[in-house]
Amino acid sequence: MGRWRPLRGDLPDEVVRLVRELRQYVDRGEMNAATVAAKTGYSRSSWLRYLNGRRLPPWPAVAALGRLAQVDVGHLRVLWESAAHAWARQSPADETDPAPATRGPAERADAPVTPETVPAPAADGTPRRGLPVARSGVLTAAAAACALLAAVLLAQPWDTGTDRGRPPDGAPPGAPAWPWPLHSAARQTAAACRSNGCRGLDPYREGCDRDSTVVHRLRAYDRVLTLQYSPACRASWAEVEAPAATSGLRIATTGGDQQLAAVGGAYTLMVGSGPGTARATVVVAAHQLGVGLHDSWIDPVSGRG
Repeated sequence: MGRWRPLRGDLPDEVVRLVRELRQYVDRGEMNAATVAAKTGYSRSSWLRYLNGRRLPPWPAVAALGRLAQVDVGHLRVLWESAAHAWARQSPADETDPAPATRGPAERADAPVTPETVPAPAADGTPRRGLPVARSGVLTAAAAACALLAAVLLAQPWDTGTDRGRPPDGAPPGAPAWPWPLHSAARQTAAACRSNGCRGLDPYREGCDRDSTVVHRLRAYDRVLTLQYSPACRASWAEVEAPAATSGLRIATTGGDQQLAAVGGAYTLMVGSGPGTARATVVVAAHQLGVGLHDSWIDPVSGRG
């Protein structure tokens, strides 16, 4: 979705954490608001509000995006409930959108939601039906949302068959086929190195690419900069697709560790760091592109890159 707008300074920390998590899912899938709308049943304008922190997304929308990104729905539910409680404490109770009877599924209103108004999800993330709710009138809306989410999940509109079995456009060489799994280290074979033992080593020679995940990526100037992380190796590195005419491809940590690729290099050696403390940068067309766990940026570079 390009560079994200800064979130409002008055948003509760719990809401900020949820929004950043959802932004990561969108970035990992290289989606935009229109794509997310088509694949979740919530309108493009609603997702723009959700992803910019102007409205708290309802749980069915969050669950649909989480399933699309193949993440742990239980973890996502905890983040959402925390954000919902914080939002309810700060926001007025009458913030609702008009909901005309003619409005279709993709144009559904996104009235504010709290944990008390939505049933807890089943093990697969699908909201349960038939549970009591706190307010009169909310039951109908919750049931309708549950029914629509079930239809979306059964239809799986994102599984067109044309994307499955090949990496998304712009993915670096060796990227897994769509949909990208967020691998667990427990499911991987033993790594050749781990954490600080991986520092300065080649991620492909050490086999750390086998379970690597995309932490964040930025597309600009016909390049794709990616921050990669291996849960099995507990190490990070930077990659750039179309490395020609680039320089300064670097992976650096907040602790001062860094690895710099040669001019025109496609990836760096590893640093023994998790994704929360690593940043990837590269210089192209007199601009530095950068990505971290939650942020991306493009800054002009003066002089030689």
